[in-house]
Amino acid sequence: MPTCPSCAAEVLDIDVKCKACGANLVSTGAHRMVGTTVLAQYEIIDVLGQGGMSVVFRARHTLTEQEVALKVLPPDLAAYSQVKSRFLEEAKALAQLDHPNIVHLYNFGQENGSFVLAMQYVHGQTWERLIIEHGRQEWPAAVRVAIDVLRALEYAHGRGIVHRDMKPSNVLVRDDDGTATVMDFGIAKMTTSTRLTATGQTMGTVRYMSPEQVRGQEVDLRSDIYSLGATLYEAVTGETPFDGNTHFEIMTKHLSEPAAPPTSHGVELPAALEAAIMRSLAKKADDRFADAREFRKELDAVLREADVGHAETLRMSRDSMAEARTRVKPGPAAARPSSPTPAPAAVTRNLRDHLTGLADSLEPAAPDPGAGADLPRRRTGLWLGLGVVVLVAAAGVALIAMRGRGDGETAPDAQPAAEAREFQPAGVIWAASSDFAADGVMVRVAAPIDWAPTEVAAAYRKVRRALPAVLARKAPAAATYPQRFTIQVVPRAVLCDPRIFDGGQTVDCKTLFQYFRITDRTLLIADDRAQLEPNLAEGVALIVCIYNDLVNCFQSELVDAVKLAGPDN
Repeated sequence: MPTCPSCAAEVLDIDVKCKACGANLVSTGAHRMVGTTVLAQYEIIDVLGQGGMSVVFRARHTLTEQEVALKVLPPDLAAYSQVKSRFLEEAKALAQLDHPNIVHLYNFGQENGSFVLAMQYVHGQTWERLIIEHGRQEWPAAVRVAIDVLRALEYAHGRGIVHRDMKPSNVLVRDDDGTATVMDFGIAKMTTSTRLTATGQTMGTVRYMSPEQVRGQEVDLRSDIYSLGATLYEAVTGETPFDGNTHFEIMTKHLSEPAAPPTSHGVELPAALEAAIMRSLAKKADDRFADAREFRKELDAVLREADVGHAETLRMSRDSMAEARTRVKPGPAAARPSSPTPAPAAVTRNLRDHLTGLADSLEPAAPDPGAGADLPRRRTGLWLGLGVVVLVAAAGVALIAMRGRGDGETAPDAQPAAEAREFQPAGVIWAASSDFAADGVMVRVAAPIDWAPTEVAAAYRKVRRALPAVLARKAPAAATYPQRFTIQVVPRAVLCDPRIFDGGQTVDCKTLFQYFRITDRTLLIADDRAQLEPNLAEGVALIVCIYNDLVNCFQSELVDAVKLAGPDN
């Protein structure tokens, strides 16, 4: 492993600065740009990364103080027509893409012979760094990242854009909520363009290249499927599907040698996950998944079958990234570690742009108030905002001790609850509201739903009575619960409005029948009277799991317990 020239601490090849002493590990030429202003509006404040073609800087808008990531192609490289064309293709591709899992383009221009891309910036870790620093990921966390990437690819492919360089260094995993963002469309191919597609030209990185890329053939979206499959293989095993001493050796294996099953590396995976990875790595494009959506649905099914929801994958992502941020390998001269620096190419969109782009990715694209009754029902996801544990701490939400109580009473050692701003769904008018202070809930029913709040409160009390027995079997250590929250019964279409989501995640509204907003402690329930108790049971189970940071949630067990309890007397 390479070491820092200043303090001899171990560093990674992808490090920009030494984590132990803060010494720069990239060329001094890039650092001379710090303090300068480009495009007349962005002041460069740090270097994020340097590659063969470009340098990525962290910059601040001189008027708004918004931080951005600047990707700069220097004049000596901009003079080469092929390199310049690749850079321009990236700008054109990003300008056409507006999706929560794809880096957002702010601006593009020229500065003293250089080309500059201005993109949104946020702290995060590349998927490559997470794999390298941990050896491999727990498979649910890796699958969750892959699902985000597939959502991005599904969107890009639907607009005629193939990435052609899918690899872990081109995926950013956010520090705060584990959301993945696809970056570097530098060799993306627009199907309506003839640029960068000359016969015999190979693009991509050899360890992740599809067989058709190795041959220099024209590629389509199935090449991205192969490259993502190779990346997911590496994430869960710690090894790429094919290795060798030379690029030629690795490329030859892509063409003729079948990949070893991931479990041959000594890892335990669900059979369906292994089958999906192997299918994505098929030599013939026709034998792979037909599109990103099909691959994504298969991975979604793997999580459902294993009963792994967002609460568990959130824990895995949060723990792994916290460890990555704090791990320091000091050398002889490192008396104390410096603060960790942002990972290279840490770029993504803010929550406002995220939610705007999310409207395009949901199925259906726009809410249909009349479509709710016929949607397929799947009751396994933890539809909670990603990053909720961080948000709980930030908001100062007070928790109470349940101590096995099922009657809604506050435990003696409970702290006073902080007042939370109540959530108001867009376009919703409340037909009825009641405060059930003894139960710790406010119930609101939206027009034109003709439910009485007392009906909802009675169902909630039934769920709370069933909860202690389930906790005794499934999570006896669970002891925290929000002292007070709001239950909102809303039309089914409201749950397809991307503005309700408070964690920045991407959610398929067809599978969503309840959603808990941790930031304002609001549980939204779809207006399905026959499923009121099951929906409330799932919602309560998910609240308990997220507040107690439980690995395996018990929503199905609580639903069953409520059903077995029969009607209230």
